[in-house]
Amino acid sequence: MTRLRWFALLLAALVLSGCLETVGPRDASARSAGLLPGGTARQAPRPLEQAALARGTVVVAGPEGYCVDPVTLGRGAARSFAMLASCQILSGGELGYYVEPMMLTVTVGKPGPTALPQPATLAAEAGSAFLGGSLRDGLSVAHLGAGGAAVLDGGDPRYWRATFALGGRMVGLALYAPKGSDLAGDGGYAMLARVRARIVAASPKPGQTTARASSAAKAPGAAAAKAL
Repeated sequence: MTRLRWFALLLAALVLSGCLETVGPRDASARSAGLLPGGTARQAPRPLEQAALARGTVVVAGPEGYCVDPVTLGRGAARSFAMLASCQILSGGELGYYVEPMMLTVTVGKPGPTALPQPATLAAEAGSAFLGGSLRDGLSVAHLGAGGAAVLDGGDPRYWRATFALGGRMVGLALYAPKGSDLAGDGGYAMLARVRARIVAASPKPGQTTARASSAAKAPGAAAAKAL
């Protein structure tokens, strides 16, 4: 999949997930192709190992081989947004190695109540059939029967949604994968749990200073790029 096509899909995901306003009015497809308004060529931004959202209270990071897309990264007063995908795909093959393709969105809400919804409620909010889910260990997860193919070209209709509380905010996850991928099936739950664990581990603990979070938006270094 080319970088241009990939970011066209990311833009579609932003529109369908309601996060376009948070990210801001920009053409992700053109920017990902290395074009600024007017057709001026430029180098695409380097994928990030992690990125701080919500004033540093939530730091988004993925499992090895997955990076934060800097083009669609958005920080707003009411909601912040990040997207995880293969470092190899996001970098146009310059970083990382092959990992199972997926697109995982992370949305962080404003401070407020953090009571977790039931899995069936997540499905109802998405207007999709509820295939199953669980609410345990502080993570509410729902497997949905339709909607994934509308977000990801060539994607599986099935996709996953999850939510958990961190830093006094609700964090929402949505996982989309190619048709027939294990991540669209039973493997999706484990991936969501891994991403949640990485975010919790990377984020400041209660009472910690935000110095750690303020430097959280960083691109893989040379050594990290080899290890990814």
